[in-house]
Amino acid sequence: MAVDQYDLQGPCPEGAVFVGPRSWLDSLGGDPRPETFDDPRVALDRLRADAAAAGPLASSRLVVVHDGAFAAADDTALLEHWLAAATSLRIPLLPVLLHGRLDASALVRCFRAGLFDAVTVPVSQSAWLNMMVRVERRREQRDQSRQLLTSQGQTQDVLRHQRRQLGREAVGYADDLLQAQAELEAANQRLTGAMAELSLLHHFGRKLGSARNWDDVLREILQKLVEFVGAGGAALVLRSAPEGAFTPRQTWQWEESAWDRVLVSLQDQVDGAVAESIMAPGVFRVDPDDGTAAAATSPRRIIALPLEHQDLRLGYLMLLFASTARRDAATERYLPFLQAVQVVLAEEVAGAQMLDRIRNIGTFNARVLETVSSAIWVIDAQGRSVYVNRAAQTLLTGKAPVAGDQEDFLLRVGRGRRIRPLSQDTALPELLLDARLQLDACDGPLLTFLHGHADGVYRGEGLVAAADGERIPVLLQSRLMAGRSRGEQWLVIVAEDLRETRKLETERLRAEQLEGLVEMSATLAHEIRNPLMGLSAQAELLAGQLPANDERSRYIDVITREVERIDDTITRMLNFVRPYEPTNEPIALGGLLADAVELARPRAAAADVSLIFVREEVRGDRLNADGAQLKQVLLNLLLNAVDAAGAGGQVRTTVTGGEVVLADAGRGTRQATRGCICEVRDTGPGVANEDRSRIFRPFFTTKSSGTGLGLSICHKIVTAHGGEITVDRDGSETVFRVVLPADAAMPPAALEEEV
Repeated sequence: MAVDQYDLQGPCPEGAVFVGPRSWLDSLGGDPRPETFDDPRVALDRLRADAAAAGPLASSRLVVVHDGAFAAADDTALLEHWLAAATSLRIPLLPVLLHGRLDASALVRCFRAGLFDAVTVPVSQSAWLNMMVRVERRREQRDQSRQLLTSQGQTQDVLRHQRRQLGREAVGYADDLLQAQAELEAANQRLTGAMAELSLLHHFGRKLGSARNWDDVLREILQKLVEFVGAGGAALVLRSAPEGAFTPRQTWQWEESAWDRVLVSLQDQVDGAVAESIMAPGVFRVDPDDGTAAAATSPRRIIALPLEHQDLRLGYLMLLFASTARRDAATERYLPFLQAVQVVLAEEVAGAQMLDRIRNIGTFNARVLETVSSAIWVIDAQGRSVYVNRAAQTLLTGKAPVAGDQEDFLLRVGRGRRIRPLSQDTALPELLLDARLQLDACDGPLLTFLHGHADGVYRGEGLVAAADGERIPVLLQSRLMAGRSRGEQWLVIVAEDLRETRKLETERLRAEQLEGLVEMSATLAHEIRNPLMGLSAQAELLAGQLPANDERSRYIDVITREVERIDDTITRMLNFVRPYEPTNEPIALGGLLADAVELARPRAAAADVSLIFVREEVRGDRLNADGAQLKQVLLNLLLNAVDAAGAGGQVRTTVTGGEVVLADAGRGTRQATRGCICEVRDTGPGVANEDRSRIFRPFFTTKSSGTGLGLSICHKIVTAHGGEITVDRDGSETVFRVVLPADAAMPPAALEEEV
């Protein structure tokens, strides 16, 4: 690591040890110079030797560890082991880590292994100074504990000496003995207080480190802190964002009606004191200024400790006292302890806020992936699914997944990396392991094929086998990404469903074909009708010249009928190719269907076909449309169904209103909208699968007679209304379905009117 990444400031504490490359100490000035080791094992051996030679009251030593000394390790396990071994020695150590690559979870493990502090690189002057301040505070605390132990030992020595003197001299030393006893009791009290402080600090750290929800934990900490220092109340004030306002996060026995004024006054005083000295003790006074007489005569006093991390003000820990005297007494007695609490809370709050930001980023990214329409898979090196979004699940299963809990929503996994058992209903097939994906350009193993491209980047078309057996055309793109572990690679696969795109492309080609048909039809109509008019005129002349009872007149009738039939065919063809604009007016689709059923009933009776109209109360079947043309469509479908059902068959019709899904040619997607659906079902033999894609083409018919323009004209009329007409097989019934959108210009009342 380059030297210019550091702006270190000396001198270091006496006895400091540096573990890492020697080059990064060039910027460290002053004496004494720290003892430096390139190899962590050598440094650990030296510390063991020092521990063996040091006494039980040895001073705390600073150990600065550079993560470059452990660069050869695949993870942080070696660093954690080294820290655990170092902190288990008899001498007190303060390990500090300089790192530039560890994430939050790795740092948490290092702190649990015994790490005292961590500073990210490049190391600025302010970060180095703040770290040194924390080190000095911890050294002072440990020195105070050592002094207490030393004082206790000295007192015990004095007591033993007094006892020996008392044994040699029968009288005269009673007062000295009482004084020594008093000193011993005072030392014991100081030691007991120090142990109580350390125990409380340890309790706070464990609670904060293991809590999932801080509300109850913070309240308990404030309660114990108030009871320990003899305060009247406490409050923890934090800001939710780096530039946000300070607000009370948790309070204990402190109900404040003017928090805004209190916090503004506190912030001004703290900023001024910190500007004077970086080692400011953090004891500040705030007088409430709410304009009341009680505030003027009984100003309250607080101890305010700023919570800071890496030059960032996170908030304040405030203790409320009834008087200045009590506040000053608590300051003199508990200041080192309160400053230790200040450091613990600042570090824990900073870590929690960092984890919250990381979690929020992860949640946001996961929710974005869940809402995109593209199907997304993340595949590990063995081909197992690490992540599958909603669109991909829908593509594989044919139905949208049911929203589960938060964990299930953020991470849906395949059988390779399940974080908890899944039921049979929620288990998903594997895209690669279950051979659900087939690429046009790949004949071998898919995973090897996709990994074989540079960075795993591939783009091509293929097929995905859905749960119902349908082979769905997709446009697939892939790329490699880093996995969770070092050196692990995952494959990201994004698939776009091409069914709607190809359907729209088919419609575009059909429209282009119809344009050619329009030109051809106009030419044919002109070229055919001219000779037909001549034939018709000649037939009329011949009919006028023949006697009334001449048998040859029947041939003239045949010629006339055939000419009329040809002219009618040309007229129907022109009606099909002629541009059509619906004449819209408010109509009820149920009423149109009822009229069409009555018109088709005589033909159904003659063919011995049962014609059923399911007439229910329907809401939302009103729309703006060309009623005459839509009635023609419905009647044509009914007559075709009667012919297809045959003797003894059945034709059933229904109409419903509500939400429908229609293709949006402008966007190239399908959109949900309000509309209505009309179905005509018959029990006939149905339409062959190979004929379903051609049944709405002009001049295509499965009947022995007819022009094949009826369904083409129906398709044209429905399409002109922005709807769709389809044919499908449902069990033993053939279903012609007409889907029409409701006109957005119609008032809601009209859309909801009952038939």
